[in-house]
Amino acid sequence: MRALTVTDTPTTEGTVRGLALTERPTPRPAAGEVTIDVEAAGIGLIDALWASGAMPQHEGFVPGLEVAGTVREVGAGVVGLHVGQPVAALLPGAGGFAEVATAVAALVTPVPDGMATAQAAVVPINTVTAHLALTTVARLAAGESVLVHAGVGGLGSQFGQVARALGAARVDAVVGTPEKLLVARDLGYDHAHLRAEPATVPDGAYDVVVDPVGGDATARAFQALRGGGRLVRVGNASRAGDVGLSSLAHWLENKTTAGFNVGAWLGDHPEQGAESLRWSLGAVAGGTVRVDLTGTGELADHAAMLADLLSGATTGKLAFLVGRE
Repeated sequence: MRALTVTDTPTTEGTVRGLALTERPTPRPAAGEVTIDVEAAGIGLIDALWASGAMPQHEGFVPGLEVAGTVREVGAGVVGLHVGQPVAALLPGAGGFAEVATAVAALVTPVPDGMATAQAAVVPINTVTAHLALTTVARLAAGESVLVHAGVGGLGSQFGQVARALGAARVDAVVGTPEKLLVARDLGYDHAHLRAEPATVPDGAYDVVVDPVGGDATARAFQALRGGGRLVRVGNASRAGDVGLSSLAHWLENKTTAGFNVGAWLGDHPEQGAESLRWSLGAVAGGTVRVDLTGTGELADHAAMLADLLSGATTGKLAFLVGRE
């Protein structure tokens, strides 16, 4: 089978890390697993970071955390899934940028009738991350207010919409460009702030602030919390260094900071992953939550597509259309 693998390529200026299309053995499922003939694979920022070497991975590593396609083979002990069944899957260990992917059966869910395969492939990671983070560590309650940094990106757009679906009364965004202010309005945010104008974000105004950016955004996010508020750190898109937050301020101002790493969470709570994936697919299929598939390409188009992600030029989600030749 073909797969996109992390590869070191010698050049006249030294070794360059990137992705390359390679031939690899077709995997077989172990007990509790299924293999999937991948028809589409969602692309996330972390995939671009792996591909560029900004987040190191070993040579031969195959990125891709979410796929949709049909069940190819079923491992021992798997129930409720069968060969040929259209499914979507979370892949916490990656491996989705390939013609065949291996998935833990507990993190595989049938695709709702009528949902396009490419659409199903871009739901698992971001929508599930938003749903699990907001219902677990953020403890979002109906009627609360939420601020989402990078609110129109692939991940941020899901936090905004899932928060609304869970009953948030006010949902605001911070975005990077004036053009994205219009996108935020289209996504249903009550108000959007420019990242370059942090003074417009009110202090002490939000019950939950979601931070996938890091760096200065983290410090501003903490200031935006009201008493009893929760800052949820879900990424480091800025690739900034660690940010220190005062433990005394946490105490005196009655604020909480939590982290949420979906891969680690699913490793400990796989049953929650399956439940959340079903909720997420149903919400998108039913129109409660919108996932904009803004670009597709073949595996061979990886360089340009991942470069767009790294530059911050994208909104919504990108996907590889895979299939077998």
